Amino acid sequence: MKKKELALKELGQIIQDMKIKAGERLPPERELVKRLNISRNTLRSILHALEARGLVSIRPGSGCYLRIGISPAHDNPLELNLSPEKAMADQLEAAFMLLPIVAEHAAHHIGARHLEELKQCSVNISRSIFQKSAERVWNESLTFFRLVAVGTGNDFLVRTVEQVCSTDMATYDIFFTLRREEREAIFADHIKLLHALQARDGDWARSITANYFLRMCNILEEREQVPMTDLVYRSLREKAEQDQKDTLWHT
Repeated sequence: MKKKELALKELGQIIQDMKIKAGERLPPERELVKRLNISRNTLRSILHALEARGLVSIRPGSGCYLRIGISPAHDNPLELNLSPEKAMADQLEAAFMLLPIVAEHAAHHIGARHLEELKQCSVNISRSIFQKSAERVWNESLTFFRLVAVGTGNDFLVRTVEQVCSTDMATYDIFFTLRREEREAIFADHIKLLHALQARDGDWARSITANYFLRMCNILEEREQVPMTDLVYRSLREKAEQDQKDTLWHT
């Protein structure tokens, strides 16, 4: 059983043992991280996935609250409503649908200060890769896309992007097992997006961001058996067909 699946099962057991009812708050994040023996990012990924399915409600500054009663009739009551792979596939699809539009919008509104912060964030990602810190690569990438959202000037979009990108995508757990060209392509996408934003080119920013998340989906299916949604699969196939046409056109 994968660590995330085990943590999900143990969380369901904690809810049962503590007799937490619908509307009541779960234990604090710090306590759950310790009891489940997982990282804070992994815990947040699980909680956000549960929230997306209406099982819990996350209230910033207050905590995480159970929205439904948990029946003791099953070994893993939470898993009946949540497959970690399905949750990740759904979040990747949401990111693929949302982030390109956010990037396009940011290209027309982002200011010099936020562009400078994105530039520094790119440097931090590069340093994290050099230091071979998968967790830092992931955290800096989260910061990067949050800054892109901040560049839109829309606070609601910022909060939405934070939730969509909250999952601890397995790509970064396996980042340093990827082929060198795969790692370089992931990093290059960040740099290309920065250049597109600096150029105020919304179409370019949108295209780069879409390709970035398609790349992530492809890697996760190959390495972690995370299924592609129909939308992502169709988009990848269309991109491959277009790339083939472009290649033929230039030969």
